[in-house]
Amino acid sequence: MNGALLNISMQLLALVLVLFIAKKHKLSFKNDIGFKMPKANHLLFWFTAFVLLIYLEDYISKSTGNSSVESWNGKYNSLQIIWRILAIVVLAPISEELLFRGLIYFKVKKTRLKIVGAIFIPALLFAIIHFQYSELLTIGFIFIDGIFYGLARHYSKSVLLAILLHAFSNLGAILERLL
Repeated sequence: MNGALLNISMQLLALVLVLFIAKKHKLSFKNDIGFKMPKANHLLFWFTAFVLLIYLEDYISKSTGNSSVESWNGKYNSLQIIWRILAIVVLAPISEELLFRGLIYFKVKKTRLKIVGAIFIPALLFAIIHFQYSELLTIGFIFIDGIFYGLARHYSKSVLLAILLHAFSNLGAILERLL
Protein backbone atom coordinates (compact mmCIF):
# COMPACT_ATOMS: atom_id res chain seq x y z
CA MET A 1 0.00 0.00 0.00
CA ASN A 2 2.88 2.36 0.74
CA GLY A 3 4.03 2.26 -2.90
CA ALA A 4 0.59 3.20 -4.18
CA LEU A 5 0.20 5.99 -1.63
CA LEU A 6 3.63 7.34 -2.51
CA ASN A 7 2.67 7.22 -6.20
CA ILE A 8 -0.60 9.06 -5.50
CA SER A 9 1.25 11.65 -3.41
CA MET A 10 3.76 12.27 -6.19
CA GLN A 11 0.98 12.60 -8.78
CA LEU A 12 -0.88 15.10 -6.61
CA LEU A 13 2.33 17.04 -6.01
CA ALA A 14 2.91 17.20 -9.79
CA LEU A 15 -0.64 18.51 -10.27
CA VAL A 16 -0.13 21.20 -7.64
CA LEU A 17 3.17 22.15 -9.30
CA VAL A 18 1.52 22.50 -12.72
CA LEU A 19 -1.31 24.57 -11.26
CA PHE A 20 1.13 26.79 -9.36
CA ILE A 21 3.38 27.42 -12.37
CA ALA A 22 0.42 28.02 -14.70
CA LYS A 23 -1.09 30.51 -12.28
CA LYS A 24 2.24 32.24 -11.61
CA HIS A 25 2.92 32.67 -15.35
CA LYS A 26 -0.73 33.56 -16.05
CA LEU A 27 -1.15 30.72 -18.52
CA SER A 28 -4.53 29.91 -19.95
CA PHE A 29 -5.47 26.30 -19.28
CA LYS A 30 -7.51 26.23 -22.48
CA ASN A 31 -5.20 28.02 -24.92
CA ASP A 32 -1.70 27.58 -23.47
CA ILE A 33 -1.96 24.21 -21.71
CA GLY A 34 -4.49 22.83 -24.21
CA PHE A 35 -7.06 21.71 -21.65
CA LYS A 36 -9.99 21.42 -24.06
CA MET A 37 -11.96 18.68 -25.73
CA PRO A 38 -10.47 17.39 -28.97
CA LYS A 39 -12.63 17.17 -32.06
CA ALA A 40 -14.34 13.82 -32.67
CA ASN A 41 -12.29 13.13 -35.81
CA HIS A 42 -9.06 13.64 -33.81
CA LEU A 43 -10.30 11.23 -31.13
CA LEU A 44 -11.11 8.58 -33.71
CA PHE A 45 -7.87 8.99 -35.66
CA TRP A 46 -5.51 9.08 -32.68
CA PHE A 47 -7.19 6.23 -30.78
CA THR A 48 -7.12 4.05 -33.90
CA ALA A 49 -3.46 4.88 -34.51
CA PHE A 50 -2.67 4.26 -30.84
CA VAL A 51 -4.29 0.82 -30.87
CA LEU A 52 -2.09 -0.02 -33.88
CA LEU A 53 0.98 1.29 -32.02
CA ILE A 54 0.14 -0.81 -28.95
CA TYR A 55 -0.23 -3.93 -31.11
CA LEU A 56 3.10 -3.20 -32.81
CA GLU A 57 4.85 -2.69 -29.46
CA ASP A 58 3.25 -5.90 -28.13
CA TYR A 59 4.38 -7.83 -31.23
CA ILE A 60 7.95 -6.52 -30.90
CA SER A 61 7.95 -7.26 -27.17
CA LYS A 62 6.77 -10.85 -27.68
CA SER A 63 9.12 -11.49 -30.58
CA THR A 64 12.12 -10.36 -28.51
CA GLY A 65 11.08 -12.40 -25.47
CA ASN A 66 10.33 -9.34 -23.31
CA SER A 67 6.62 -9.94 -22.84
CA SER A 68 6.55 -11.11 -19.23
CA VAL A 69 4.18 -9.10 -17.05
CA GLU A 70 4.07 -9.32 -13.25
CA SER A 71 0.69 -10.62 -12.12
CA TRP A 72 -1.02 -8.79 -9.27
CA ASN A 73 -3.17 -11.80 -8.37
CA GLY A 74 -2.31 -12.82 -4.82
CA LYS A 75 0.30 -10.07 -4.51
CA TYR A 76 -2.07 -7.23 -3.59
CA ASN A 77 -5.40 -7.17 -1.77
CA SER A 78 -8.50 -5.50 -3.24
CA LEU A 79 -7.90 -2.15 -1.53
CA GLN A 80 -4.30 -2.04 -2.75
CA ILE A 81 -5.45 -2.80 -6.29
CA ILE A 82 -8.05 -0.01 -6.12
CA TRP A 83 -5.37 2.45 -4.96
CA ARG A 84 -3.05 1.30 -7.75
CA ILE A 85 -5.78 1.68 -10.38
CA LEU A 86 -6.55 5.20 -9.11
CA ALA A 87 -2.88 6.15 -9.22
CA ILE A 88 -2.01 4.52 -12.54
CA VAL A 89 -5.15 4.97 -14.65
CA VAL A 90 -6.48 8.29 -13.33
CA LEU A 91 -3.90 10.42 -11.55
CA ALA A 92 -0.74 9.53 -13.50
CA PRO A 93 -2.18 10.36 -16.95
CA ILE A 94 -3.67 13.63 -15.70
CA SER A 95 -0.61 14.88 -13.80
CA GLU A 96 2.01 13.59 -16.25
CA GLU A 97 0.26 14.87 -19.37
CA LEU A 98 -0.51 18.27 -17.85
CA LEU A 99 3.17 18.51 -16.95
CA PHE A 100 4.78 17.04 -20.09
CA ARG A 101 2.32 17.68 -22.95
CA GLY A 102 0.80 20.71 -21.25
CA LEU A 103 3.27 22.92 -19.41
CA ILE A 104 6.63 21.70 -20.76
CA TYR A 105 5.27 21.39 -24.31
CA PHE A 106 4.01 24.99 -24.16
CA LYS A 107 7.27 26.35 -22.75
CA VAL A 108 9.58 24.50 -25.18
CA LYS A 109 7.37 25.34 -28.19
CA LYS A 110 8.07 29.04 -27.50
CA THR A 111 11.86 28.50 -27.75
CA ARG A 112 13.86 28.12 -30.95
CA LEU A 113 13.37 24.35 -30.61
CA LYS A 114 9.74 24.94 -31.68
CA ILE A 115 7.42 21.98 -32.27
CA VAL A 116 10.13 19.33 -32.71
CA GLY A 117 11.62 20.19 -29.31
CA ALA A 118 8.17 20.53 -27.76
CA ILE A 119 7.41 16.94 -28.76
CA PHE A 120 10.86 15.38 -28.24
CA ILE A 121 11.96 16.91 -24.90
CA PRO A 122 8.79 16.05 -22.94
CA ALA A 123 8.90 12.51 -24.43
CA LEU A 124 12.49 12.10 -23.27
CA LEU A 125 11.68 13.39 -19.78
CA PHE A 126 8.60 11.15 -19.71
CA ALA A 127 10.78 8.11 -20.48
CA ILE A 128 13.35 9.14 -17.86
CA ILE A 129 10.79 9.29 -15.04
CA HIS A 130 9.71 5.75 -15.93
CA PHE A 131 13.15 4.21 -15.38
CA GLN A 132 11.67 1.93 -12.72
CA TYR A 133 10.89 -0.26 -15.74
CA SER A 134 14.52 -1.23 -16.10
CA GLU A 135 14.28 -3.04 -19.44
CA LEU A 136 15.68 -0.83 -22.18
CA LEU A 137 13.01 -1.97 -24.65
CA THR A 138 10.25 -0.91 -22.24
CA ILE A 139 11.87 2.50 -21.76
CA GLY A 140 12.10 2.79 -25.55
CA PHE A 141 8.39 2.03 -25.88
CA ILE A 142 7.60 4.64 -23.23
CA PHE A 143 9.67 7.19 -25.18
CA ILE A 144 7.82 6.30 -28.40
CA ASP A 145 4.50 6.58 -26.56
CA GLY A 146 5.62 10.03 -25.34
CA ILE A 147 6.39 11.06 -28.92
CA PHE A 148 2.96 9.76 -29.95
CA TYR A 149 1.21 11.68 -27.13
CA GLY A 150 3.12 14.80 -28.19
CA LEU A 151 2.06 14.42 -31.82
CA ALA A 152 -1.55 13.88 -30.74
CA ARG A 153 -1.31 16.96 -28.50
CA HIS A 154 0.17 19.04 -31.30
CA TYR A 155 -2.23 18.10 -34.08
CA SER A 156 -5.38 18.10 -31.92
CA LYS A 157 -4.29 21.12 -29.84
CA SER A 158 -5.70 19.19 -26.86
CA VAL A 159 -3.80 17.88 -23.87
CA LEU A 160 -7.03 16.08 -22.93
CA LEU A 161 -6.46 13.75 -25.89
CA ALA A 162 -2.98 12.92 -24.56
CA ILE A 163 -4.51 12.29 -21.11
CA LEU A 164 -7.10 9.92 -22.60
CA LEU A 165 -4.52 8.02 -24.66
CA HIS A 166 -2.22 7.71 -21.66
CA ALA A 167 -5.10 6.50 -19.43
CA PHE A 168 -6.10 3.98 -22.12
CA SER A 169 -2.53 2.67 -22.26
CA ASN A 170 -2.25 2.42 -18.48
CA LEU A 171 -5.63 0.68 -18.26
CA GLY A 172 -4.32 -1.93 -20.69
CA ALA A 173 -1.23 -2.43 -18.52
CA ILE A 174 -3.46 -2.87 -15.43
CA LEU A 175 -5.68 -5.41 -17.19
CA GLU A 176 -2.57 -7.42 -18.21
CA ARG A 177 -1.66 -7.68 -14.53
CA LEU A 178 -5.14 -8.61 -13.37
CA LEU A 179 -6.27 -11.10 -16.03
